[in-house]
Amino acid sequence: MSRKVRVVVMMGGPSSEHAVSLASGAQVLQALQSTHEFDVSALVISRTGQWQMTSSVPGILPEPGEAAGGPMPRDEAIRGVGLLRDVDMVFLAFHGPFGEDGTLQGFMEALSIPYTGSGPLASALAMDKAKAKELFRCYGLKTPDDLHFRSKLIRASLTNAIQTVEANFTYPVVVKPNLGGSSLGVSIANHMMELEQALITAARFDTDVLVEERLEGREVTCAVLEEMDGDARALPVIEIVPKRGPFFDFASKYEDGGSEEICPANLTPDETRAVQQAALVAHEALGCRGFSRTDMFLTESGPVVLEVNTIPGLTPNSLMPKAAKAAGLSFAELVSHVVKVALART
Repeated sequence: MSRKVRVVVMMGGPSSEHAVSLASGAQVLQALQSTHEFDVSALVISRTGQWQMTSSVPGILPEPGEAAGGPMPRDEAIRGVGLLRDVDMVFLAFHGPFGEDGTLQGFMEALSIPYTGSGPLASALAMDKAKAKELFRCYGLKTPDDLHFRSKLIRASLTNAIQTVEANFTYPVVVKPNLGGSSLGVSIANHMMELEQALITAARFDTDVLVEERLEGREVTCAVLEEMDGDARALPVIEIVPKRGPFFDFASKYEDGGSEEICPANLTPDETRAVQQAALVAHEALGCRGFSRTDMFLTESGPVVLEVNTIPGLTPNSLMPKAAKAAGLSFAELVSHVVKVALART
C-alpha cells in the first residue's frame, strides 16, 4: 500500500494579518483532512516567530505568542527546517508580509520543498502594489492613477504630502499602505482633515504609502484557478456590496453582515468576459501560479484592476471558495485541487 502524500498547512506568522491566516489555515487543515487523500498536519508560526507542529482540530489551534511581530529568530528558523524534513508538500495559508510576499516562498525554494501558490517573484510583485500597477499598465490593464510616498517623508513633512495630493487629485482619494492586505490601514479621504489622518494611519503600517483616485463603479473580484496541465481558468465573478462603510474594509470582510457578496455577479455577458479576462491577464502579468484573486472596479469604461491576491482568503465563506462553489467545486475539492496542481509541478 503506497504512503499518502504528507502535507503540512503552514499558517500564522508575524504579519498584521496573523489572525486571518490562522482562520484560513485552520479551515484548509480541516478540509484536507476530510478528503482522506493526504497525511495532513499543521505548522503554526507565532507572532514572535516560534514554530509549532500540531494536528489540532480547527477552532482550538494554538496561537503561541501574542506580541507584535518582527524578524524571525534565527534559531527558530533553523529548527523549522528540521520540522519540515519529511514533508512532501507545504500548503501556504499565510496572508500579508512574510508569508505572502515571497519571503517564505524563497525559503521553501532554498529547501527544495514543494509548496502551493505563486513563487517568490510573483508573490513579491503582487504584495508591492506600486510595482504591480506598473506591470498591469505594461500589459494593457487599466489601474487607478496614484502617488507613491515614503512613510518617513510623510512623517517629516505631512503638509507637503497633502499639498502634493491636492495638486494631483480631487477628493475623495483612497490612501493605503503599499504592502499588506485585508484592507488594514486603508482609508477614504473626502477632505484635507481626513487625508491628514489617512496618511498618518497608512504610514504606521508600512514604509511606503499609495494615494489613488477614488473610482466610481461596482466593486468586483475574480479568482483564477490553474488546472493540472498549467492552463488557467477564471472562476465566476463576485460583486461586493459593502454594508458597513463606503468600501470593502476589514470589518466588511470579516464581520458577519459586513457585506453582500453576489456570486455570480449580475453582469452582462460582455462585462463578465471583460472582468474574467482582466483577472487572467493580471495573473499572467505577475507570473502567478496555482491560484490568485484579482480585485477590481467595474466602471463605465470597463474593469480597472486594483490588486492581485496570491493567497486569497481560504475559509468556506471567503471570496475565492464562494466562486469555486459557484463553479461546482466544494471547499474540500478546491484545496485538494490546489495541492494536486502544486504536486504536478514537482
